[in-house]
Order: sequence, then C-alpha cells, then structure tokens
Amino acid sequence: MSVPSGRTPTGSLFDPLADAYAAARPSYPDHIFRDVERFLGRPLRGADVLDVGAGTGIATRLLIGRGARVVPVEPGPTMLARLRQRSPGLPAVRGDGEALPFRDQVVDLVCYAQAWHWVQVLTAAAEAARVLRPGGALAVWWNDVDAEEYRWWQCQQERLERMNPGYHRGYRARPFADELRWTGHFREVVTLTGRWRRRINIDDYLTWQRSKSYVAAIGDRLDDFLDAERRTMLRAFPDGVVVEPFRTLLVIAQVPE
Repeated sequence: MSVPSGRTPTGSLFDPLADAYAAARPSYPDHIFRDVERFLGRPLRGADVLDVGAGTGIATRLLIGRGARVVPVEPGPTMLARLRQRSPGLPAVRGDGEALPFRDQVVDLVCYAQAWHWVQVLTAAAEAARVLRPGGALAVWWNDVDAEEYRWWQCQQERLERMNPGYHRGYRARPFADELRWTGHFREVVTLTGRWRRRINIDDYLTWQRSKSYVAAIGDRLDDFLDAERRTMLRAFPDGVVVEPFRTLLVIAQVPE
C-alpha cells in the first residue's frame, strides 16, 4: 500500500516541529505495554527492542522504564538530537524502518509508536520480520483523540479540513491488522484497544496542535487556526484546562518460532 512518507531529503518532516513535539506530545498509557507483554508471554524486562520512528523518545523512555534494552531509530536529525538530550548515552541510530541498519534476528520486539502510518507496509514489515528473532513481534500503536461526540472536536476537524485541503479526519482509518496479515510474514496478528484521558492547560494544548504535521501544513494561516482553536477550547473548558480523551490502537504481529 502506498502511503505518504514522513522523510525529507535531510531527515524528517517533523524536524521543524521537534520543540513542540518534545514539549506537548501525549505519553502512552501502561495498558499498551502490559498488552504487549501478555502477547509475548514474557516481561519487557531484558528484551531487546527497536523503537522505530522514535521521534523525541517518548516510547523509548517508557520501554526502558519497563526494563527493556532499547535502540531508538529515527530519520530526523533534529528529532534525534532532542531524544539524545533527554536520554544521554543511549545508543540511538539515524535510520528508518524501510532499511533497518541491523543484522538478521537480533531483537525480540520492533515497535512503532505513532509512526507506522508513515511507512510502506510491505517493505517495513519485511524489514521488521528480518530483524526479529523467532517468535518475536512487531507492535505498532497510536493515540487517537477520541472526541467525536464533542462539539469542540467537530469544530476543530471542520477547521482543519477547510484550512488544509490535504487533510481529512479519517486519514488513519486503515485495516492495519489486515495489511500485516497480507504480507505473509506473521503467524498471528491481533488488535487491542483502550481508552485514557489527560488534563493539559490551553497553552500546552496549542503547542500540541503545532506539533502535528497536518496543522503545520496550514502554513501562513497557522496563527489564525490557533487563535480560533483557543477560542473554541476556552468555550468548552472555561478554566483553561483541557480534558482530552484518547483511544489507543495497538496491533501486534508475531513471526513464526
């Protein structure tokens, strides 16, 4: 399946957004990692893990916190620099999932946190399967804002679709599990979902909006978009603290033993 690439000639389209990304991107809830451990039938402690499309290291640090031995892989030099600032001494690698710079069968888990939708599935799945040890797994997951029932979210999506003609709100609605099954590399593929919320002040919320590639693509009218967002969100949350609901989507695919 052909998908848009997050790479640029010099790295990643997220490099100009690295400061906003590091400041306000949401973390990932514990249930994602518990589900990965249940699927693998072992704790993450002691597992060799690649975190591909690692960005500023949000998932990397959580995996390390559970005792995994993690090597983050990131195409963007600025994003990678932010990761190294937060995690000095970590053996991070500049690269991407379509050409992993690792030998065959060297890791137990390959992760993509908020990044799998940027890769060419056939190529990246083959690379993940190549570097996984027998019985290892590819785990890809996302935080998706789960606010369709709220007027503030509807206003935001209508605004985005109007101001960025290349955006549509269902852009990540793909059969990710089926795509992995169709590659033929995996013996089992499962999908797991969950929900969580975070509280974030309005200024940080707007920084979080700035960290999104489709918001940055608005270009010259970005300030107009953010001003309108502030007004909408303050009507919904007059105390200036946004309660933001998320739905997590986790797809795990295991290679044969």
